[in-house]
Amino acid sequence: MTKNNIEPVRLMANENPFGPSPKALAGINEQSQNVHCYPDWVPQTLKEKLAAKNQVPPKNIIVSAGSYELINLISRFLVNRDEEILTFDNTFIAYSLSAKRNGRKCVIAHMSGLDCNLENLISLCTNKTKVIFFANPNNPTGTIVTHDSLKNLLETVPDNVLVVVDEAYCEYVTDESYPDSRQLQKDFSNLIILRTFSKIYGLAGLRIGYGIAGEKLVKILAKNQILRSINLLGEKAAEAALDDVEYINHSASYNSKERAYLFNELKQLGFVVNESQANFQYLLFQDNEQKNNVYETLEKDGLMVCDLEIFGQEKSLRITIGQSETNQRIIDCLSQIK
Repeated sequence: MTKNNIEPVRLMANENPFGPSPKALAGINEQSQNVHCYPDWVPQTLKEKLAAKNQVPPKNIIVSAGSYELINLISRFLVNRDEEILTFDNTFIAYSLSAKRNGRKCVIAHMSGLDCNLENLISLCTNKTKVIFFANPNNPTGTIVTHDSLKNLLETVPDNVLVVVDEAYCEYVTDESYPDSRQLQKDFSNLIILRTFSKIYGLAGLRIGYGIAGEKLVKILAKNQILRSINLLGEKAAEAALDDVEYINHSASYNSKERAYLFNELKQLGFVVNESQANFQYLLFQDNEQKNNVYETLEKDGLMVCDLEIFGQEKSLRITIGQSETNQRIIDCLSQIK
C-alpha cells in the first residue's frame, strides 16, 4: 500500500485494465481440474482458430509461449553466427537482448524522433543482414509504420532478409494507414508477423503468443521449440478469448476514448506527448531530473508507471492507459506539479 493506504495501480506493463474476458476465465476454470495432465504436443485447436481468424492455413501458424519465445527462436535458428540482426534503438528491448543472448550481432538504427523510419533500416541493410525486427505500433513510443512504408521496405530489401513485424498492440490501432500485413504476406514470403494474447486479451501471465509465416519457416521454428512449451491453461484460455469478440471490441473502443483523454489532458498540462496508437502514452522530458520528479509523484499516489531507464532509455516514461478513474487520478496528480 502507498500513502493514505491507496492500492497501487499497475501502469507499467501495458496490461488490459479489465483483465481477461469472461469467456477466457471460464475456460481457465473449466480446465483447472485438468492441470495434472500434460497438454497436447501441438495446440491444434488453437492453431486452427487462429488460422480462421487470420484467414490463413493452419500450416502458417505457430503458437508460442508469448511472442518472446518466437523472437528468441528467430534470432537463434534463422540467423547464422556470421549474419546480423537489424532493429531500432528506441524500440522493444527483446530484439537486441535476444540477439545478444544468442551470440548474434545486432545493428542498431537510430531514431531521430519518435517514429520508426524504415528508410533508416534500409540504409543499414548489407549482405550480412538476415533479420529485421520492429514493433508496430512501436513500443515504447506508440507510433506506427504505415502500409506504404512497410510495402516499400519489403520491395527494397532482398528476399532472403526476413522482416519480422511485432504487432503486439495491433488491436488498439485506429489509424487507417496501418498496414494490412496479412495481405502483404501473400506477396512477400519473407514477412513474419508476431501477435500476442498478453495485451488486449489480458492473458500476460499465461504466456501465449503466435506467429504467422510461410510453411517452411514455421516448420523450422516449431522443430526447435521446447517440447510442450504451451501450458494447458494458456492454450484453453486463448481458445475461449478468441470467441469473446464483444469483449475485445469493448476493450479497444474504451482504450481509444481514454487514450484521447489522456493525450489531450497531458498536452494541456504542458507535457511533451505524441498521439499513441497503442494502449500506453509515451512522455519525453528535458532531463532525468524532471522525469524522476514526475515518476516519484505518481508513485507516491500509487500510480506505478514504467521508467524506461530499465530498458536503456533516458528522460522518458511510459504510462499504460487505465480505466477512466485511474486516468483521472493521473491528471489530478500531475496537475499538482505543473
